[in-house]
Amino acid sequence: MNDLHLFAGGNTSLGFYSCFDDILPPAQRRRMLYLKGGPGVGKSTLMRRMAKAAAEAGQAVEYYHCSSDPDSLDGIALPGLGWAVMDGTAPHVYDPVTPGARDTLVALGDHLDEPALKPHAKEIAALQEEISLRFRRCYSFLSAAGQLGRLCAGQSLREDRLHQLAMQWTEALPRRGGRGTCRRLFAEGFTPKGQLRLLREDGLTVHRVECPQGLCLTPLWQEISWTACWRGLPVVHLLHPLWPEELDGILLPEQGLLYIPCTPETQPEATPWQQLCGTGTQPEKERGYDRNAYELMITRALEQLAAAKALHDELESHYIAHMDFDRWEERLAGLLKELEAAMA
Repeated sequence: MNDLHLFAGGNTSLGFYSCFDDILPPAQRRRMLYLKGGPGVGKSTLMRRMAKAAAEAGQAVEYYHCSSDPDSLDGIALPGLGWAVMDGTAPHVYDPVTPGARDTLVALGDHLDEPALKPHAKEIAALQEEISLRFRRCYSFLSAAGQLGRLCAGQSLREDRLHQLAMQWTEALPRRGGRGTCRRLFAEGFTPKGQLRLLREDGLTVHRVECPQGLCLTPLWQEISWTACWRGLPVVHLLHPLWPEELDGILLPEQGLLYIPCTPETQPEATPWQQLCGTGTQPEKERGYDRNAYELMITRALEQLAAAKALHDELESHYIAHMDFDRWEERLAGLLKELEAAMA
């Protein structure tokens, strides 16, 4: 399959939800680089340069985008080498587990001209506080949307029919022996660019099932996952972008199989949702009110994310102006040399 593009964390009804531990399964880790430093010190650019070098050498690359700026990277993984590089700063703070032996902290902030930054301390602090306020507002709106969204479906699931569909979709899966690994990541997220889906479907065999707004098919996805894991296959749980404790699909990367929901009547080949649900009890008029309120809360949350991104860009400009990028290039050159040796 093609290179993966996913989120390792999401802006959700529970606040920021991190899955950064699942960028690379612990048993596969041979080299972990944790990037530190404020905004604008080149963390994302460094990862892109390393990913480009690996891809040009024929390595498969997994790209983990930032949910607060999807044009930037929060991490990359090179599963064939057992390498991962990740942003270890807030809101996903991570540090080396086995320093020096396997894991390295790469302090890009060491290349900042701190004396030149000090006169801007009050302005930087004010921007940071305003950004934090925007995120608090965003998570308040997403929390409200999470509660309203539960009311929108008005349907109950038929577990017997979910089981039948799961059996139908998984009966041809191969048996590898042993227990497969399972990771949790996001294919979709709430971002300053809107509700964005990153996972590319080209090269995948996609099984779709219709899913009305507010309805979660977690039991279906769990049964597919259990079957694949018991057959020794690696599984990626795709978490729901609003309710991260629910599943929103399953990816079997080695088989090139993707199981996902879709909006009713948009995919003719999808399994109709009526086959999996019982009779609804909530009047359609009430569901209409709930949907309108839900959509308003989502809109307001996305507005806050866009405002936070604009403020973050302003904050970044202070650091970019006082960063020694010649020393940054020297640091990158050393990492690329190590990567090239690992790929030889």
